[in-house]
Amino acid sequence: MLEHRLLEIDTEIVTLRAHQQAILKLLEHKALRKAKMITKEKWTAIMRGCGFTEEQMMNWHAEFERSAPAEHQEFLEFLHIAPKEIAGIRARSRK
Repeated sequence: MLEHRLLEIDTEIVTLRAHQQAILKLLEHKALRKAKMITKEKWTAIMRGCGFTEEQMMNWHAEFERSAPAEHQEFLEFLHIAPKEIAGIRARSRK
């Protein structure tokens, strides 16, 4: 049972890292940073559509914050989230 759970966790980590890499590639394109085509609402709808729960989304933020804090900040800004809300998301991600 523990081995099965370990495999599940490994799969979750691989998925999160793939999402993180895709986002980092998007952020490399300066034109996309200025575009208003993706908002927080659209992004969370996409994540929910992929089956992410609220807890999994928080875990995603926590991993992003832990492994690439500057890029996490950039991504949240890219989603046009207000600075005060970004500070809250990042603070919760560090807990």
